[in-house]
Amino acid sequence: MNPAKAVHESPPPILPAIVYDELRSYLRESGSTLSPSEALIKAVQLWIAKSRADALPARGYQWKQLFLPEGTRIRLRVRDCWHTAAIVGDELIYKGDAISPHQLAKQVAGDGRNAWREIWILMPGQKRWISAGQLRAQLSRQTAAAPTTPAESMKIAAKAMSDALSTALTLVAHANDQAQNTLERRLPKYRRAWDTLEDVD
Repeated sequence: MNPAKAVHESPPPILPAIVYDELRSYLRESGSTLSPSEALIKAVQLWIAKSRADALPARGYQWKQLFLPEGTRIRLRVRDCWHTAAIVGDELIYKGDAISPHQLAKQVAGDGRNAWREIWILMPGQKRWISAGQLRAQLSRQTAAAPTTPAESMKIAAKAMSDALSTALTLVAHANDQAQNTLERRLPKYRRAWDTLEDVD
């Protein structure tokens, strides 16, 4: 980075000066040849590219209600031998051929085998294999726990607010009763005779 250029360059109007100074310091410390403006342009371009990539539909294989993203590894064991397959694009590939989980279990383990019980799955970025059946059960629990529509979400939120309001009103009513009882105890008919005697100088 050209020091003279960095000194005379002013921050863009939308960038706070403190952030701009932090960027200049980082570029200087890291030995970058980029000016702050060039670094900002690259950062914005990368952000746009990432946002566009994230907006693309995820590739993977839909197995009933279970979505297996591309890169997922699948295996099942027969006797002492593990047979492996993988999600490539939108297909489950075993020995170079597209296949379904049911077909995989049938081809490897024979008729009568339940693919949900036999197949083990390793999702991208995970370190632990999990059985397909367990993964499906987890998904079912999460789906049951989460509201499925905006209307249900609003209904749950409204009920929570109603419950909170009801509790608050109960507490206010209790506090009012306590205050009323205290006030009534201080009224003349409840006061002891010596409380009403006149003060004598």
